[in-house]
Amino acid sequence: MAAERVKAERLHAVAAEPGADLARVANAYYEQTDDVADHRRVRFLRHINSAEARGHALASLLPQSGLILEVGCGTGGLLVAAARSGRSIVGVDIASRWLVVARRRLADQDLQVPLVVAGTENLPWSDDSFEVVIADSLLEHLDDPSNAFREWSRVLRPGGSLLVWSPNRFSLTTDPHLGLWGLGWLPRSRLAGYLQLRRRTDWPPRTLSPWDARRLALSSGLERVSVAVPRIPQAWAQTRSHRERIAIRTYAAMRALPVARNVLRSISPLWELRAEVPTSERGAA
Repeated sequence: MAAERVKAERLHAVAAEPGADLARVANAYYEQTDDVADHRRVRFLRHINSAEARGHALASLLPQSGLILEVGCGTGGLLVAAARSGRSIVGVDIASRWLVVARRRLADQDLQVPLVVAGTENLPWSDDSFEVVIADSLLEHLDDPSNAFREWSRVLRPGGSLLVWSPNRFSLTTDPHLGLWGLGWLPRSRLAGYLQLRRRTDWPPRTLSPWDARRLALSSGLERVSVAVPRIPQAWAQTRSHRERIAIRTYAAMRALPVARNVLRSISPLWELRAEVPTSERGAA
């Protein structure tokens, strides 16, 4: 935690410099971080740059009224999109350094959103605090995602909804963090050995399948759980390589066909989970 605080303080100093913007702060983070390999640094910076396009796609799925909590808000792409459209949203992340980047992104557009440092498995809000909880690309970073689902359910009001976007373990594309093919298809016990063989010392991916996520949501007491194939926003697709754009067009064509969509749900790069908090039991308690 001390190292995390030092990084956040250094980033805050950069963000406060005259003329500093999002790009400057994001690059400054990786300049002071020597434990991220070059291939991941390029991938992560590209993800930061395209975060608002992805955020707009997610914001379009949210209700206009009611208090929204984004867990694992990262660099604030969704926070900007939601705040700009007049929605009430709060961002929480365990990494204070990312909240410095998020605050810079918001300030660049004259927006203000409450930002809180906390772990998603132990949120600092009372029961029934939010109408919506949303998580994007967070589950694969958690040691125990079942705890996270229970905590998200706890802070949601009766009748409130959960929306999750997450990389698919059984995707036919490359892993979004390491850029390697087929990692999710390997037994978990073989991942570390395979990464050593590929001369990668990164943490092994812990992506979930849509069926894993559905099971976790149901076991946490949520209901009306559905898993779908999300639409990939055109603005986000335009930031990808030529080969990736071809794959995205193929994905969009398959998504438009009901039969193909059922197949795509199992092997797509992303899955979208929606669920609701029951009203009867909690209302009667």
